[in-house]
Amino acid sequence: MIRREDLPEDAADWNSVSVSFDRLRPDREDTCPASRNEIMDYVQIESSDTESADDAALKYLRTALVGDASYWLWSYSESDGTLCFVTFCKSADGSTILGLAEPNGLSEEQYLLADYYGEVYWS
Repeated sequence: MIRREDLPEDAADWNSVSVSFDRLRPDREDTCPASRNEIMDYVQIESSDTESADDAALKYLRTALVGDASYWLWSYSESDGTLCFVTFCKSADGSTILGLAEPNGLSEEQYLLADYYGEVYWS
């Protein structure tokens, strides 16, 4: 695990950071504590599509173990073509959080690292 202090100050500059994370076993969408309907409800609230959010635009990508947190990751393509990542994170203490933001040039793994360190502040 890369320590935060070893990374560039601005997470937008992390596109050159080489990082990979193990997948959870099993690596499936249906192992997420939130249902696909709950994920879509969140997308409808947080994306620019609001009322027109389309379930077909939500694509499951992967799971990941990032530090002590379990992640489920989707991509969502808004109706204007903007790509967003949607994360469901379950921390070691059992707390959970959903997130949605544009990846801004970060890979899946770089984005997960930014989310883990609370550095996904753009959208």
